[in-house]
Amino acid sequence: MNDRRAKVLIIAYACRPGESSERQVGWHWSRLIQQNHDVTVLTRETHRRHIEAWIAGGKEEGPFPEFLYYDLPPWLAKFKKGERGLYLYYTLWTLLAVLWCRRLNRDGRWEITHFLTFGTLLWPQFGFLMNTRYLLGPVGGGERVPLALRGSFATAGQLKILVRHLVQRLMLVNPVFLANLSRADLILARTEETLDMIPSRYRHKTELLLETAIGPDMLLQSAPERANATLRIVSVGRLITSKFNPLLLEALAEFKERWKRPFRMTIIGDGPERARLEVLRDRLGLTEVDFVGSKTSKEVYEELRASDIYFSTTMKEGGTWAFFEAIAHHLPVVCLKVNGPDMIVGDGCGIKVPAVSHAAARSQLADGLLQLAGSPDLRSKFARDALSHLETNYTWDRVAQTIDRVYAGLLARPRQDDRFPAQ
Repeated sequence: MNDRRAKVLIIAYACRPGESSERQVGWHWSRLIQQNHDVTVLTRETHRRHIEAWIAGGKEEGPFPEFLYYDLPPWLAKFKKGERGLYLYYTLWTLLAVLWCRRLNRDGRWEITHFLTFGTLLWPQFGFLMNTRYLLGPVGGGERVPLALRGSFATAGQLKILVRHLVQRLMLVNPVFLANLSRADLILARTEETLDMIPSRYRHKTELLLETAIGPDMLLQSAPERANATLRIVSVGRLITSKFNPLLLEALAEFKERWKRPFRMTIIGDGPERARLEVLRDRLGLTEVDFVGSKTSKEVYEELRASDIYFSTTMKEGGTWAFFEAIAHHLPVVCLKVNGPDMIVGDGCGIKVPAVSHAAARSQLADGLLQLAGSPDLRSKFARDALSHLETNYTWDRVAQTIDRVYAGLLARPRQDDRFPAQ
């Protein structure tokens, strides 16, 4: 490890302990980087009470980063409704918050600005305006629902898929996107799909790095004893179309028709697609499927320990926490061979179905479930191999080593010309 502690400003619009998704990324990365560097986290004022209560309650041992809280005037918050409102609020927040931090940095308080969340290149943000060296990522944005699987969605869903594909293509003429890539000293891309979206002239300063990893706190000491009389399948996540969709239930219906033995499927999570999925479940006669809503981490872990197979048809993700948690609990995985899941479940470490067509994916997912359902030995083998793959390639220790190396490299090079002098 390099002994030089860098002075770092982390931009984390989403940063809150004890939660999941982007908020967990902001919190966990800040805490991880603080171990070897001097970290200040720029985040939203609305996260202050959660962060301060968490620290005061002794939920984790310190030391903790310094936190700077910034929010837009309260009257603007009423416009932050729906994805479009959030998009505009976030864009304005990053601009004004970064300009505020530029003024604070007149005396060289920070050497590196590390933009972290929201970790997408599709939403405009202005971290590149900071008068420091600039690290971007890990960022996604290139992940997309494969067009071959658009049959899994209704007309409105298919339109959203096409719009996303179009937006990704138009990023090549987006000035804020290009300014971020040009100004960045280094770019960390979450997946190959995002790497492919970055113009070739910036690839020399781009590395591949997932935003999630596995740590000792997630691992069981040993594989749980599973002797279920009835096969148990589980899936966890927010109920949105890109994560939970008709393909999952249709594949499960085909599996049921061919398995002809008892099984249970538990779906943990909530979201806007729940009602539609429950209607489809009833229409397909899948009385074995239970939608149980959101659960605490402890309850999720208990269900993972009690289950035999983790099944997912998520189509557009980077490093999904749910996959890491499932594999850490010694579960074999059946999923689609796309973006983040394809990286997390190593080749030969689970059943990954290519996105050739809706019909082909449905049948091959059912095949995968049948293979694992009928062979406890194969389930154990895939669970062991998947865990070994994570422990070799995706641990928080490796992430920390990568960041130490990246920071050392940034500090060793001259700062870019100051194109945006502080006022």
